[in-house]
Amino acid sequence: MKSLLLAALFSVSCAVSANAAWWLENDYSSGSNGLKKDSFTVFTKVTPRLVAGANAAFYRDTAAYREKMWSFRLPLMYSGDKISVSLKPFIYPLSAETRSGASGGKLYLLTSLDEGGDESYTRLTVSGAWASQKARVLDGAALSRKTFSQASYEVQVEKSYYGQFYFLVSGAAFTKPSGVSNATLVTPAMDQSELANLGTFRQITALPDWTLSAQIARNMRPEFDSHIYAGYSKISFRRTRAANSGVVGLKLGLNERSMLDLAYNLYKEEGAVWKNYYKILLQVFF
Repeated sequence: MKSLLLAALFSVSCAVSANAAWWLENDYSSGSNGLKKDSFTVFTKVTPRLVAGANAAFYRDTAAYREKMWSFRLPLMYSGDKISVSLKPFIYPLSAETRSGASGGKLYLLTSLDEGGDESYTRLTVSGAWASQKARVLDGAALSRKTFSQASYEVQVEKSYYGQFYFLVSGAAFTKPSGVSNATLVTPAMDQSELANLGTFRQITALPDWTLSAQIARNMRPEFDSHIYAGYSKISFRRTRAANSGVVGLKLGLNERSMLDLAYNLYKEEGAVWKNYYKILLQVFF
């Protein structure tokens, strides 16, 4: 659910997995500041329309998160004739190192605005997410520990032309967390991409205000079983400088039972140096 061109790439996975009873997904990223980020998910079909999963993930870097920050998710996806629904509850267990933790969930609703017989379509995705965090907060010279909540609302519109070209624009807004919006969070645990698509492979733990994204993808079939894609995101934060993020990638069908996604992410906070990140995502269907 966190891939660029969510609807397009998700539909490709569904097509491959149509006859699969269950499948595995491993999403690994690395890059600047010694980032190591790994996510492992197992999905199974409960019914022909209902898919359930279990996920475990961690991240760490040499800048602020030297120990692994673990998180867990239980995604649930239902595909109907007119609408698809996805629910993803998550939890970040309280870390002894950072003294931070979080829990929450995200709800997706995807519907078709227009379906053509030539594989052209227009689809709308609306999502909402909520999270409760416990983290250390620096307010002036005082360091304290607070519990606060936040929410986000996101809209995505995707257009496909003949199943060959895909265009997507999205925007998300984040609510103002009460009691901490004017303070500095000290190593909070939660990656804000739990709440909305931020268009980067690195963890984002600062509090966002809003984000805007645009993506494009090209289906190389029938010559090659692959997609090439690119995207750009602008992220505005409440207490730190805005950031720009660009992604390019290639999604390959290795065979009838496996898919590989290779991508590169260039990320930059305004006034800071560029950061480089790399992703390898493997899906295997059984």
